[in-house]
Amino acid sequence: MSINFLGSYSGIDQSTIDQLMAVEKRPLIQLSEKKTNTETQMSAWNDVRTRLTNLFDKIKALQNTETFSSKKTSGGESATLTVSKNTPEGTYDISVSQLATRGSVVGGAITAMTSVSGDSSTELGLTGKFSINAAEDGSGNVIEVTATDTVRTISDKINAISKESGVRSAIIDNRLVLTNVETGNAEIKLADLEGGTMRSDLGLDTSTGGAEIIPGKNAKFTVNGVDVERTSNSVNDVIEYTTINLTKMHAEGQSDSIVVSKDTSKVEEAVKGFVDQYNSTMNFITDKLKAGTPGETASRGTLAGDSSLIRLQSTLRSMVTSSIANENTSIGDISQLGVSTVDKFGQLSFDASKLNDALNEDPLIVQNFFNSKNAEGNEIGFVSRINGYIDSFSSTTGIIKGKTDSFDRTLKDINKQVESFNIRMERKEAYYVNMFAKLDTAMMQAESQMGWLTSQISSMTPTKK
Repeated sequence: MSINFLGSYSGIDQSTIDQLMAVEKRPLIQLSEKKTNTETQMSAWNDVRTRLTNLFDKIKALQNTETFSSKKTSGGESATLTVSKNTPEGTYDISVSQLATRGSVVGGAITAMTSVSGDSSTELGLTGKFSINAAEDGSGNVIEVTATDTVRTISDKINAISKESGVRSAIIDNRLVLTNVETGNAEIKLADLEGGTMRSDLGLDTSTGGAEIIPGKNAKFTVNGVDVERTSNSVNDVIEYTTINLTKMHAEGQSDSIVVSKDTSKVEEAVKGFVDQYNSTMNFITDKLKAGTPGETASRGTLAGDSSLIRLQSTLRSMVTSSIANENTSIGDISQLGVSTVDKFGQLSFDASKLNDALNEDPLIVQNFFNSKNAEGNEIGFVSRINGYIDSFSSTTGIIKGKTDSFDRTLKDINKQVESFNIRMERKEAYYVNMFAKLDTAMMQAESQMGWLTSQISSMTPTKK
């Protein structure tokens, strides 16, 4: 077993070596600071890219023709309109005299079940076949009943072909109730097959009064005085590009007046969204470029003095407010649409009334300002100009990608330096331990030899009598 007596004779123990190593490791602190600064700058540029991407997403809505061609409705309770960009503007007076309902057949009591006081899980012992809404030649939609069938299994069989027959089944008070899937006055046609009496056995024979027929109704309403009848309460073939939704009947002589007009709110929301994101982005860039107070590192921006970021800030500010040469619009710059600069830092304000005035006068002129095509088929306008510049920074081949790649290479180099430096420090510490251990050994041996020499000298010295 080896025992370490480091420092026993020399007085140089592990704490002394730790102090020496602390001096040796000072360059590691510099590498750590460099790594932290690089990571901070890399993170800041990634944040810039995220904000530019958000700005791109906000302005992208102004490229969409739907944003400028949207319509809205006002008014309407018993009837409403689902409009599209092509819905003709105007006022539509709609009066609903009858809503569409579903026809049904309410079955009577089933003798095979009531005779044994059974329920929907009681086997009926019936056999036979019947059809529901069969084809003109009598084929299709056949329900086959076997002796082990119950009211529940027969109902399930009917529902299994409801897509083909257009009829659904429910069990109410142990009776079968058949209902049309769709609204309207379509009749539910039931027929016995192979000479059987299955309709009667199941309480569904409408010819003998065993079942009650509740006829369905078509919707009846007027649009601007024109009488209309349809099988559904949702009608999309009366007003072009529009769906009429009927919800309740009007009292006689009453109607809903529904106005269809331009919806400028989407354009307003898009412009406001762009202005808000632009201001947020510019505030962020300004904060990262702060020169700070001399001697106070904490007040200095992470990317202070970065020429690329300074250029981005300056160019964005100029591009947003400067004029655009666009033969497709009479609007020269965005200030004519209510967006203007409010301070020296490029912050924008938005007056929605100016935008709405321009939209009410001619929405196409506004749309063309933001996005249109020139004679060569190339996109021109405010959006394409801003997006093109943003893309030069935030794309996968843009300036920010080059920046972050450079930071990444620097971090990898620093990590290699740290790894190499730590290996050297391990060797250096081992060297110190070995050297001072040898010094202790040498001092121990010297002490031992000194003791031996002293004893020899003492033995040779005559004793006084």
